[in-house]
Amino acid sequence: MRKLLALLIIILTTSLVAVPVPPAAAQGSGSDLSGALNRLQGNPRYQGRVIGTQIRRTERGALYEVQILRSDDRVIVVYIDPATGGVVGDSERRGGSGNSGRGRGNR
Repeated sequence: MRKLLALLIIILTTSLVAVPVPPAAAQGSGSDLSGALNRLQGNPRYQGRVIGTQIRRTERGALYEVQILRSDDRVIVVYIDPATGGVVGDSERRGGSGNSGRGRGNR
């Protein structure tokens, strides 16, 4: 009975270790959220503290939505294409769909 239990444990642990990692989750793909956030922080326009992230579904597909608190206490929402990791718009430029920063007398 002990041999059977030991064999079962070995089979279960081996099968857990052999689970393949999907390519989208692999590091260094250039399109993961952490890589996109690192590139954002290198852009002076998007410097600040990331206060939230989420995936937003649109008619054209999915987008990463990143909320950044700037040093002037304004929040900007940046939209990133998950396939490329590139910025496709933000809440202050065309291409974004939010209204952060508006209503404070600018415009």
